[in-house]
This record gives sequence, structure tokens and C-alpha cells, in this order.
Amino acid sequence: MTDGMKSGDTPLRHAAGGPGGGDEPVRHHRASLPVDRSVLWSPIRDPGDPTGPAESGPYELFFARSALRQINRHADVEGRQPRFGFLLGNLYRCPESGVHYAVVDRVIAKDEPISEDAPDPFLLRAWADSQEEFREHGGALIGWYHTHYLLGLMLSEGDREMNDRYFGQPWQCSVLVVPDPARPMGAVFRPSAEGEVETELACFRELLAVEDIPASGPFPTAVRWKNYTADREVQPESAETGEPAGPETPPLVTVQPTVDAGASSVTLVLADNQADRMYPRLPVRRRTIVWLFAVVAVMVGGYLGGLQIFRSGGEPPPVAPAPVEQPPPQVPAEVQRFLDASTELEEAMLRYGERQQDFDLGRIGCEMLAGGYATADDFFITMAGAYAGLGSAMDEALDAEYERLVEDMNRLNQHFDASGCPRPE
Repeated sequence: MTDGMKSGDTPLRHAAGGPGGGDEPVRHHRASLPVDRSVLWSPIRDPGDPTGPAESGPYELFFARSALRQINRHADVEGRQPRFGFLLGNLYRCPESGVHYAVVDRVIAKDEPISEDAPDPFLLRAWADSQEEFREHGGALIGWYHTHYLLGLMLSEGDREMNDRYFGQPWQCSVLVVPDPARPMGAVFRPSAEGEVETELACFRELLAVEDIPASGPFPTAVRWKNYTADREVQPESAETGEPAGPETPPLVTVQPTVDAGASSVTLVLADNQADRMYPRLPVRRRTIVWLFAVVAVMVGGYLGGLQIFRSGGEPPPVAPAPVEQPPPQVPAEVQRFLDASTELEEAMLRYGERQQDFDLGRIGCEMLAGGYATADDFFITMAGAYAGLGSAMDEALDAEYERLVEDMNRLNQHFDASGCPRPE
């Protein structure tokens, strides 16, 4: 590859990290793995194939059903010229299992046909024209798709070059579609552990909105490919199917500026399941006791109130003015400081995890890995100091959160020690 070609691939490569252009580590949002409302699609293999079932790669890959529907519509355009488009989405990390996954939720279909012999200039020009849509979406470039009419599911030499050059991140993919009315087929290709795009077909998951899942019976599906099989009973959706009845993709857990000038500069907006984990609800038995006391208190209060009215000759007591509504209690500054420090530490450990993956695959050296370790270590010290300053604000939930972060940091230390890299001074 010439130096000119290396410089020409910068826009697409950087788009894998989001609209920031790849200058910062790619953002991972936190949300539970939505396996319960998805269909796992696996390529149909020869029963005698010794390689076994296909693997999904270092990231689980989800396609929103609406995105698959958009690919189908574009592939059905009349004419036999190869067509293509870009796949946008977001990256996630499941807080319960630690699994990383990517969700494709937006398709940018390009009207211009692509050349199989020399797709490079078509791809770059189309991406330059897609910047406004990319910035509006705000996520990352997850991959691309294109149609084949004569080559079938075989990757051309140009396809392999494009995949290696532009779509080699562990969360990216390349999708091939053969829109044959008699036997439509497709293929998902993922990067291997060595960073090269595999020629074997990969698994993927079709993601549905909760509202689109039937109470019983088969799941509706937008997948038409005859060379993939589902892990549950499915039924092709009707031609009249419109927009999803609810949100298909997991909620984005983002970082916002905090209003507390004495705390650190960010505060985490927790998803519902994450909030329950940090501040767990009372056990059922304890909740029952609390409700029982509340009911008894109301009954006693009603009885005493009625007795007072009876003794006063039927005249109701004077009505007290309505109490002034008090604002909700503010989180103590020391607690907020600990929560902010915990958030920053988790972000730093997540960034280290990304570098760890690149280091294990041989993509980066000790210097980059040590930099990520030093950042996480600094935030750990800050978090430990904030924990020590909780004082009387300490409770069981905060103590459990601290213990969890210590365990995560211990695992990070173990990996860095095993890497053989010198510790940063």
C-alpha cells in the first residue's frame, strides 16, 4: 500500500470512533445485553464441517430490524448494478456480564452504483457526502453493505481490500447481499483475531422493539436470507410493516456536566437497571413490613380523627394550612464526589480494556498500554480518596460499589502485570 493510499483511508478509519474523528477513544454506552428480544441468525453449514458453529467475534453484533428492512429495500432497487451503503450504530458494554456489543440502527443508502474492480474512490466520495447524516446520528461507523449479482457470496479482491483497509475494527462488519428473488442470500463478515476480515460467514442478532414481540408464536423477522437459520421460530414480516412500535436499540447512557462545583466535572446518568444495582430496593419481606406499618398508621390516624370529631360535638377540627412542598433532598457533596470519581474510574478502566484488546492482538505496544494503565491508576487513587471522605454518609450501597470497583481494578492490574510491560513511573 502506498503512502497516498494510507492517507486517503483516514476519514473512514476515524469514523469507526464516532463523529470526533477518532481523536479520542470510541465511546461505549452501558446497557444490558438485549438477547431476550433478539433472534440469533447463524450461517447454515455443511453437517460434516469440522470447524463447528460460526462465532460472533470479540463484539456481539446486533442489527435493528428496521435497519435490515432498509437494506432489503435498497437491494430490491431495479437494475443489476452493485449498490452499497453505510451502517451506523453505537457500541455498548453490558454492566452485568461485561460483554461488549455493537448495534446497527441506521443505514445510509447510496444511489450511486459501485465498481467491483475499483470500489475505493466510490466509497470515499460517498462517505464525504454522508458527513451531515453521520454527525446527526452521533454514533460510530459499524460497517458497510453492498450487493452482488454475479459473484454470489464470494468476496471479490476489491471487497477484501476495502474490508482490510477501512473496516478492520473488532466491532465492525461487512455485509454482502444477493437479492435473488428465488433464493435471496446474505453474509456477514467480521475481523478475525489477527485483524483481518474473515472469509467465513459470521453470526449476528436481529433486534426487535419490546412492543413488536408477540405474546406468543413466532417472532416477526426482516431477514430473508435462505443460507442463515434462526435460533427460534420466526415468520417473515408482511410487506405493509412500517416503523417499529417502540425503540429497538438500548438506551444511551451518557455523561453530563455536573452542577456541583466542588465535585468532579462529570456525573453519570444511570439506566434504570444500573440505578437499581447501585441503590438496591428493599427485599420483598422488608417492603411488606413497611407497607403493613403504613396501613396500620393510616387506620389509627383515621380512628383518632373520627374520635376527636365526635368529642367536639360533630364540629370538624380546624383545617391546618397545606404544608409548603419541600424540594427533594440534595445528594450530599461527599457522596456526589464519590459517585463522580467512580464514574471517571469506570470510564478509564473501559478505555484500558479497549487498549488491552488491541495489545493482545498485537496492534499497539507497551507505551500505549502503560498510558491507559496510568490513567486508570490515577482515577483509582482519586476514587479511593473520595471513598475515604464519605464519613457519616457511608452506607451499604456505596460500600458495595467501592468493593466492586476494587475488584475490577485488581483484574486490570493482573492483566497489566501479565503483559510484561514496565510500570509507568
